[in-house]
Amino acid sequence: MTTSPEVTSFSSFLDYKRVVLTLATDLQKLREFAQRLKLEHTIAPLDDVLERITNDSFKIAVVGEFKRGKSTFINALLGKAILPADILPCSATLNRITYNVMPLVKIAYKDGHCEEVPIDRLTDFVTKLTPESEQLAETVKEAIVYYPVNYCKNNVDIFDTPGLNDDQTMTDVTLSVLPTVDAAILVILAQSPLSEYERDFLENKLLVNDLGRVIFVVTGIDRMDSDEDTTRLLKSIETRILNYVLARAEKNYGKDSEEYAVYRKKIGKPRVFGISAKQALAAKASGDVELLRRSHFAEFETALEKFLTEDRGAVFLQVPVNRLLAAAGEILSTINLQENALCMKRDEFEAAHAKSVAELDTLRKQKTEELTRIDEAAECARQRIHPLVEEMRAEILHAAAAVIDRAEITADEVSKNKGTELQERLAKQISTAVRNVGQTAAERIQTEIQRELSLEADRLQGFSDQIAGTLAGIHETFNMHPQQHENLPGETAAAVIATYTGLGGIWSGYRLAGAKGAAVGAVGSFGTAVGAGLVCSLIGLPVTFPIVLAIGVVSIFTGGWLTKKVFGGSMVEDFRTKFKASVSEEITKQLAGSGIEQRVSEQITLAFSCLKTKVQQEVDALLDNTQATLAELRGKQERNETLTESEQQEMQAMRTDTQAILGNAQRISRQLVEILEIV
Repeated sequence: MTTSPEVTSFSSFLDYKRVVLTLATDLQKLREFAQRLKLEHTIAPLDDVLERITNDSFKIAVVGEFKRGKSTFINALLGKAILPADILPCSATLNRITYNVMPLVKIAYKDGHCEEVPIDRLTDFVTKLTPESEQLAETVKEAIVYYPVNYCKNNVDIFDTPGLNDDQTMTDVTLSVLPTVDAAILVILAQSPLSEYERDFLENKLLVNDLGRVIFVVTGIDRMDSDEDTTRLLKSIETRILNYVLARAEKNYGKDSEEYAVYRKKIGKPRVFGISAKQALAAKASGDVELLRRSHFAEFETALEKFLTEDRGAVFLQVPVNRLLAAAGEILSTINLQENALCMKRDEFEAAHAKSVAELDTLRKQKTEELTRIDEAAECARQRIHPLVEEMRAEILHAAAAVIDRAEITADEVSKNKGTELQERLAKQISTAVRNVGQTAAERIQTEIQRELSLEADRLQGFSDQIAGTLAGIHETFNMHPQQHENLPGETAAAVIATYTGLGGIWSGYRLAGAKGAAVGAVGSFGTAVGAGLVCSLIGLPVTFPIVLAIGVVSIFTGGWLTKKVFGGSMVEDFRTKFKASVSEEITKQLAGSGIEQRVSEQITLAFSCLKTKVQQEVDALLDNTQATLAELRGKQERNETLTESEQQEMQAMRTDTQAILGNAQRISRQLVEILEIV
């Protein structure tokens, strides 16, 4: 049989795909070995990971205010003017770029049907440059542009979003896609960097989704007076972004907290790239190497490729690597167990068998106790997090009142049309304030859930060690010839014991990123069960929760009830007092009916239930596999069966291949640790 090649790098698309192919081959090989050894509970997790590799995808949204050059930027990536760009705001739908050898466009309509259109007619379906195209665009869900762009070869989709701050409908389209993407590129114009709207969008939309997934592109540097001015501008933007990020962390966690320190280390230095998309597009179209150099676009493309391979790959590859480590360790230990057990005398075997079965029963009882303790930890988390919900209520009411107190209100505004315009103005301000408070509160709640999960994961490490020790002891009980292990390298032998349970990935995942970390970066038997939707449900509170917390404040000011309650007089302070009391009353009523406590409780239950299910699945699989192997060996002992020469050769071949797979997985695992800076 062949063994896995030594793989130590995936810094390019080619290297990354080679690593993925190698891991898939190794997973398939271990699946065959598990089938031969009748390790039934090992096969399903391997299948999950193989399916995960097949379905691997990554989504990037290009976002920014209207007329910031997003479409030109994407065209520069494509190397050709495919997406419509104009001096007027023109994008009216989502445009999704995905890989295909032959360029073509499919229009997906909101009513569910699709049609293929010539690529040069894309403008007719996705812009608002003419009344006809704008009307047609309103019926379009998205335009899918198939194009042979290298960045999309690796199951990457790039979304060109409508411009922000153009009209609310276009902004809503962009906001709707954020929870579904894995990364965002914020395009900023050098001539108006980080406007107040962009700052608000960064703080209250992008950063609350996932701080580690925002890349900043400053376009239009060809219009700067000098390279020195460009350098100073980029440095200024980096500093401002970092200040926004750290200010948010300080506000949420406190500057002296451990969470703040971890947060700062995770964010590091913002990635800000100065480019000229216009020059890059022209350079690629004409083959002008010097113009491409001046555009600085190649530097960005190099960083993007690294991001899509090393950074993204390091997270994704943890799943198959951890599964390989666990499966390889179990296969090696099972091979040793079978070889040793069939060499034992009958009475020796029976004594070892009885002792081992008793130890497995003890582990099963211990597992039941641990599952109960997870439920208890979830209840403790609910008790600790409940005050945060109460704080959130008070903060929302305070935020709404503060807006009214600070507002500049004139007597003319109060009396004009019974204050209709004034009400609308205050409604928007209160809505924004409440939404921001809701997002901050959601982040605190999420952080606390993650912290509680991390503590429980740390506690469960002791149980993981106990399982590993017990299973190692069982295999040693049947090892009447210790010299048989001399052919195992020290590192590999240690890994066999360390990966008996395969639970290590869970703990590191939960410690790093809570439930999401365990799902994305840990054991593969979560596998395809944890899709984007469940991940958002588990740990995506900042994505979903503020929508609940904002409670549609604008709707409070509809229906005429406020006018009846407030306008008994026309004095400004009288208006302010009555308006504040009425808003407070309505917000309190809506909060009472929103079920926020129940939603938080459900989030906690779901997060801890996933941990509980994971522990139960992994432990049952290990214990059931071991017990099934012991039962089969006992039957062979009773029939006085021994390994034939061909079976011994097969066992040795499996051991050799599995050791090679294990060694390769260990090398990749060490590299992933370095990339993710987990050590």
